[in-house]
This record gives sequence, structure tokens and C-alpha cells, in this order.
Amino acid sequence: MKLSAFRYLAFMLVALLCGPAAAQTSGEPWVETSDAGGGALRIRAHIQIDAPATAIWSILVACERAPKVIPHLEACILRERDPAGRWDVREHVINPPLLPRIRTIVRNDFTPPKRLDFKLVGGDMRRSDGAWILEPLGRGTKLSYEAIVQTAFPAPQFIVSRSIHGDFPQMLRNLAKFSMEKMPAR
Repeated sequence: MKLSAFRYLAFMLVALLCGPAAAQTSGEPWVETSDAGGGALRIRAHIQIDAPATAIWSILVACERAPKVIPHLEACILRERDPAGRWDVREHVINPPLLPRIRTIVRNDFTPPKRLDFKLVGGDMRRSDGAWILEPLGRGTKLSYEAIVQTAFPAPQFIVSRSIHGDFPQMLRNLAKFSMEKMPAR
């Protein structure tokens, strides 16, 4: 009995010291938002996917599939593309609950299949800059997202944060699902 209580206390100590990521089970999305100052929010998210980075990359960069991957995304429109495939400019139209419809224009810089950096170049946001990072992890891939976002319209930060915490887990699960569909049957 004492040993089991000790194990429980040890587990709780590790979970408290390492934060939410330590308690995450494989394949479950993890999302965190925090104040980035000046009215902006920092978003960090990740998921472990049992697929190679190339399969995930093909879903991540497919503008035509984006409305099926990203909750509340009405459109992804390719505006400009580098002939060599190193970058593109896209317009996204998002209609999240409790917030006005948002139109963003972002420039994506590609380092296939490891990293997709994005920077806001126009639209209804004041800031939307960040990156998708793909790292090999065993036989799969850890997909991470880091960004700083800020609306150009008045919106309480808790509503924006709640929208992110509602949509990001589903988006990460969708990325995992579609990436694994690209895998050959085992």
C-alpha cells in the first residue's frame, strides 16, 4: 500500500513539474494559449501522429483540403505561388462562433517536410505569425504549431482563447486522420 501511494505521489510530482505535455497520452492533441502582450495571444499546440512527415506535409500544404481540416474555414484561396515551390500566398476566410468572419492573407515559406513558416501580409488580423514544425518521433512524427495572433477588431482575449481551445484539437485530429489515410494499409 505504501509503495502504491509513493508511486502516485511520484507521478503527480512529475506531472506538476513537467506541465500538461508530460501527462499527454500518445496521439492526443495538446493546446496552450497565453498572453503575448499588447493584446496578442501566443498559441502552442502539438500532436504525435503515426505517419511520416511527408504524409503530414502533403495534407498541411494542400489549400484545397484545408476547409476539411480546419474547423470553420470557409475558403482557402491560393493567391500567388513560387514556381520552385518554396513559398506561396494564401487567403483564408474563417467564420468562428462568437467572433466576426475573419479574412487573412498569409505568406507561407516552405522547408519540406520539416517546417512551414507563415506571416500575415493582409486581411482582418493585426498579427498572425508562426510556424508548423514536423519532427521525427519513433516511427511517426511530432507535429507542433507555434504562433502569435491578434485580432484587428475588439475581441475579449478569453473568447479568442476559447475559440482556439475548441478548434485546435479538432484541427490536429483532422491532420492526423487525413495523414494516416495517405498511408498504405498495414
